[in-house]
Amino acid sequence: MNNKIKEFLKELRVFWVANDVPNITDENAEFLQWIVRDIGAKNILEIGTANWYSTICFASELTDTGWHITSIEFSILSHNQAKANIIEAWVESYSTLIHGQALDIIPTLEDDCYDFVFIDGMKRRSKDFLELCWPKTKIGWTIIIDDVIKFKAKMVWLYEYLEEKWIEYEVLQIDIDDWIMRIIKK
Repeated sequence: MNNKIKEFLKELRVFWVANDVPNITDENAEFLQWIVRDIGAKNILEIGTANWYSTICFASELTDTGWHITSIEFSILSHNQAKANIIEAWVESYSTLIHGQALDIIPTLEDDCYDFVFIDGMKRRSKDFLELCWPKTKIGWTIIIDDVIKFKAKMVWLYEYLEEKWIEYEVLQIDIDDWIMRIIKK
């Protein structure tokens, strides 16, 4: 990881802890960075940006040229913080940050384009996000949904959808607080 980005992530973490910004944990960040590196992701879609901490973690693993991250955030406060952090992390030329409702924006994105999708938006809409992202993701690539046990009661429709569509998934406990769902599109 680039040392400048590593130092910036430390500063950003101090800020989000002090200001109660909902970001992924360090353990989750390390695991997701490993996935991005392991699968060789080049085109990432993130739903739910917060202040761009997780996205910068992904960007830190995308060391060569030819990669791009598209991130959608509904909160204007978070969107503005993310815009400033994109510049601070020196990745603005590789990034598209979109402010708006992901349910409206995802359908406008190109199909069969993304090799990694991270869904960390409104939990009760996780099923809708997954359904809309499905045609946007390449066969054989990875979709991660965050907080699937902690907020399982808000995600009933997601689990029903997965069962109805026979979509295989695994739920992994990365740390004491955060469980993620990993889906490899078949």
